[in-house]
Formats: sequence, C-alpha cells, structure tokens
Amino acid sequence: MAVTIRAPRPVHATRRPAPRRGAAALALVLLAGLALPAPSLAASVTASAATARTVASVGSSPVPVFTDALRAKLTSTLALLRTKNHLPGLQVAIRFPNGTVWDGHAGFANVAGRRALTNFTLFDAGSITKTFVAALTVQLAGQGVLSLDDPLSKWIPDLPFDDGVTLRQMLDHTSGIFDPFMHPALNNAIVDHPATVFTPARVISYVGAPLFTAGQGWSYSNANYILLGQVIEKATGQTLASLLRKRFLVPLHLANTFLQSEEPISGAAATGYTYTSDTTWALKSVSVGSRYVPYASLATAIGSAGSLVTTADDLARWALYLYRNKVLPPALLSQMLDFSLTAPFHPKLPYGLGVQRRSLSGWGSWGHDGAIEGFHSSMRYFPAADGISIVVLTNSDHVDPDILVEAFLDDIFPPA
Repeated sequence: MAVTIRAPRPVHATRRPAPRRGAAALALVLLAGLALPAPSLAASVTASAATARTVASVGSSPVPVFTDALRAKLTSTLALLRTKNHLPGLQVAIRFPNGTVWDGHAGFANVAGRRALTNFTLFDAGSITKTFVAALTVQLAGQGVLSLDDPLSKWIPDLPFDDGVTLRQMLDHTSGIFDPFMHPALNNAIVDHPATVFTPARVISYVGAPLFTAGQGWSYSNANYILLGQVIEKATGQTLASLLRKRFLVPLHLANTFLQSEEPISGAAATGYTYTSDTTWALKSVSVGSRYVPYASLATAIGSAGSLVTTADDLARWALYLYRNKVLPPALLSQMLDFSLTAPFHPKLPYGLGVQRRSLSGWGSWGHDGAIEGFHSSMRYFPAADGISIVVLTNSDHVDPDILVEAFLDDIFPPA
C-alpha cells in the first residue's frame, strides 16, 4: 500500500450475478439505475493503493479537513469494500472543491494474469457516456447549431417509429422509443458474434413501434442516445468523438477518456468479469482480447449511448466541472438539471437531460450510473455536500456501485 502527494496538471474550464453470459444477462446489465444487492461473503484481500494530491482550486465552499486520519479511513474502506463485495478490481476518485483529490485502487485489472489495477487502468463507463452526449447536445443548442425542440425527423427523416419526438424528449427518455437492447434478436447477435463491428443503423433496425406517444411517459432507451449521436454528427459535419475531444476532453485535461466506438483507446484496460455462482464467487471473463472493452460487438453497438472508456479520476474531474458551471453556462446547465418534465411519469430515479438525481446517505446527488457487461460504475456529484464528486468503477457487473459511493461519503461526512 502506498500513499503519495503529487502535483497535477492545471485544469482550464472553457444484481445479482447472471448465472451465465448470454442475451438475457446482457439486456439486464445495459439498463440504468439498477439497484443490486451487495454480496457479503468474505474474500482474500489483495494489494490496494491510494494517493492524495492537490490541484488548482475550483471553488470557495468549505470542505472537511483532509487529514491523515481521513486518508487512512478512505484507504481502509477501499480494501474492505473490494473484499466484502467480491470485486476483482475497484478504482475510486474523490474530488473536493478546494482542490484536494483522493485516488484509490484495489485488486486486479486481470485476475488470471495477476495484473494489478492502477489509477490509470481504463474501465468501460457504460451509460455515464450519456452525460457527455447530453452536455454536448445542450451546448450545441445554446450555440444555435440545433434546437432541443427540433423534431428528430429534421435530422433523421423517415424513421418508422418516429411520431414527432423531439431531441429534448430523447435526452430525458420521454420519447417512447423502444430500447433495442431489450430485443432478444439484437442481444443474441451481439453475444454470438463478439468480433463483429455494429453500426448505429443496424442497432436502430431493431427498434419497433413506440412504447407510448412522445412526451406521455418515461422509459429508458439507449436508442435515444445512439440517435442523438447521429443527429450531432449531421448537424455539425464532425464525428462525435472529435467534438467531445475538442470541446471537453482536451480543455478539461481528460487525457484517459475515449469514445471507443469511434476512436482507439490508448492505455491498458481492465478485463470485465461476471460471476458464474453466487456461492463460490467463481469469476468468468467477458473480455475477448480485442482492442474494444469488453468486446467489439457490444462496444460498437452501444456506441454513443455507452461506449466511453475512462478512469475514475477523469470522471470525478468531469462531474465537478460539469455541475459547477465550468462546462456550460448556468442557463444551459439548469436545463440539464430540470427534473420537472419527467416527474409526472415517476422514473426509477428522477431524470433530467442525461442526468439522474439520487439521494445517498441523505445527500442529494447529480450524475449517472453505468452498467455494461463486465463493468459497473457510478459518477455522483453532491451539491449540498460542499460540491464533492465521487466516482467508483468496478470490473464486474454484480454490485450496485452506489452502495460503494455511499460508504466513502459516510467516511467524509460520518452519519450522526
């Protein structure tokens, strides 16, 4: 175990485990907002490491004093959570508004090869990708490139399931568009042909009739964000990956973040795992050794809805800057954080434009979770808790990562 202090680069703002891998398990793990129970059997502890460092301040809110005792507590919690929840690997970043950053990792990026996890190991962040796509869509709307009230048909005409849905309704999942990843035929094709590269058009071909009239219900659908990626590219004449890089990743120094469906990743990625048993906790790798995480068919099929590969530190930075008006001006961010349009339909978690609202240990948060085969992640920003962002990434898909976020939050703000 090691603890170090190092100076960073400055930032400039401008389920239970599935019994086997298969189509049903794939469909389940692609849904957002899962509330999965954590296992409690003991497992051996492997090496863990944590670092604390100081970066340029991004706010003046008071924060807890980051003492040696708190650092030790976070490091102890990291190792305990990995053991208790039978995680092959766990990567965490906590970013405070006064500039303090705590990064921690425990376990293995690859269990069979005994390849240790680091703070720079890449994870598939799943639907956390949607926070980037939503922010970009809202930013383009603010610049007049498109309008959130544009009908989808303005950009992609003649879709058989389009009954007047708008971009805003796609952003907040009130579009009524069926999620193609709930179609058994698509899931079978993805699982049975892991080396195949899927196009957005092929995935969208599995969308059937609308679930309801646009604006009259709420249903989470990855198709919304796959289509939004296509709209953005048509409206700008640029690829989604290039726009994200130019507008967000480079200015915010998110050097370890890649939209893998459109660009190659650079760096060592974690192997994704599922469990074959909830009694022996036997691991099964879902990765197949390609450049895609976890494998080509899934990474390219989910595309702009969930193919982001990144680190906890990059996502903690993204959350802090996005939700503190460093990415979008207040008027645009307020649209992302407007949960009133979906409230009448009672989504599992209150939902804005690419953002979930969830209470953890009594603290309200904004952010998103990400569930994709072999990986599960959570990015949460706590506006009332001094504006702290906490990100947890795991390379298994059986534990709700918000349970882990809650444990770290309790270390920082001990319950009364």
